[in-house]
Amino acid sequence: MRPYSGIGIVVLQDSDSSLDRGEPFQLYEEPGIFRLGVLHRSDTSGNEWVFGVRGNQIPLIVTARKGGWLKVSYDNAGREAWIDSQRRGTFHSWGNFLKGQFSRLLPGLRKEYYRIYRQPERNPLSTLTPTQLFKVLKLENDWVMVIMSDQNTIGWLRWRDEDGRLLVGVGTDLKQ
Repeated sequence: MRPYSGIGIVVLQDSDSSLDRGEPFQLYEEPGIFRLGVLHRSDTSGNEWVFGVRGNQIPLIVTARKGGWLKVSYDNAGREAWIDSQRRGTFHSWGNFLKGQFSRLLPGLRKEYYRIYRQPERNPLSTLTPTQLFKVLKLENDWVMVIMSDQNTIGWLRWRDEDGRLLVGVGTDLKQ
């Protein structure tokens, strides 16, 4: 199932598997209140098909923010908890994270999500496949302006659906 987009992404740095050694992220029910447990690297699997393999970086979708505390979806079951990310994590809004990234549409979407438009929801230009790469130029609401990897077509694609689920994937394994 495609994950909900939330408000952005936090990229945790896991140097030498520190999550599984001595410096785990504590998971809380509320910021700083009622500890639920610790975040292990094995708990963070499930979104590789969306974000690609990122080496020692662990991307987690952020659903809410209170100061330095982030509510993250930390496993493929969609469980959420609060973490204090200030020490080893960097929060990015979707606009900042997606801008300049090479991306692709996820497989298995409804036909209308594979259409690229001249303007959001107006004047379809063409239909894409999940393997076609594009570079994100800017984000506006549920739409991203993209340039196709062939450098000839600039248009608009939806990056999340009406329910707030992701439609695009971003990964370090994506190259032009």
